Amino acid sequence: MIIQCPFCGARYEAPPGRKFYVCPYCGTVVSEGKTYESVYIFQPRVDKTAAFRAALNLKPTGSPDDLPQATPTAAELHFLPLYLYHVSFQPLTELETDAAALAMSKPPVELPSGYRFPTRWKTPFKPSLEKIGVFHQPDLDPESAFYTLGEVVEEAEAYAAVFKTKVTVSWRLEGIAYFPVWALEYEYGGRRYAAVVDATDGTVIQMEYPLSRRSRAQTAALAATAALGSAALGALTALWAGLRPELGALGGLIASTGAAVRLAAFAAARRGRYKAEAKL
Repeated sequence: MIIQCPFCGARYEAPPGRKFYVCPYCGTVVSEGKTYESVYIFQPRVDKTAAFRAALNLKPTGSPDDLPQATPTAAELHFLPLYLYHVSFQPLTELETDAAALAMSKPPVELPSGYRFPTRWKTPFKPSLEKIGVFHQPDLDPESAFYTLGEVVEEAEAYAAVFKTKVTVSWRLEGIAYFPVWALEYEYGGRRYAAVVDATDGTVIQMEYPLSRRSRAQTAALAATAALGSAALGALTALWAGLRPELGALGGLIASTGAAVRLAAFAAARRGRYKAEAKL
């Protein structure tokens, strides 16, 4: 279906049957044919230059020392739609909290599993005729999105279990908020890599990066050392137990296989991946 934005006049296509429709140009939200008022935004305070600086100076494990000299090639600011909830856990009123859930099933950038978005520091949203980024459509209904907040509910239930109390979970929708992230691309050694940076504070959320030759060589050596060390320990243990040492060595090798394989895979790879911890 075609929707015409009541603010900027842009016409855009959106699937029918949604509760909310977002203008990709100015961010105006329409619900049931009317402009939806409970809309907020987390202000983007980090420009693309600072975002690239944060990513390239992160220095994740195994990255080359000269990564800060990589060449930025593309940057786009995305506003991800979040549903804002007030959550209650009766009868324990002290557990009441605010929470935010991503309102889309396939975001334009990769996010760590269970990543928590903030609920504080948002401001009322005012659409503008000046396009500052890409605003994305919610494709989840508020109820479906709420069930992605499983950790919030589990933490409350664990707290209640200490007091041997069963809680009843209820929530109400407080509105929609836009959360800005930078989708970055850069080039190093003739290869392209991607990164995602929180545009509110410069936190690197996710990042691909090249693995240096030195780190790959060190990891390969560590994998070999781990396997040999485990075999030696197994042989000594078997000898102490009165068994054949070669059987103990074989057992040690088998026991270390999982770790050795992971280390060997890291050593063989040319691309590393960093993911931030869930944000509180």
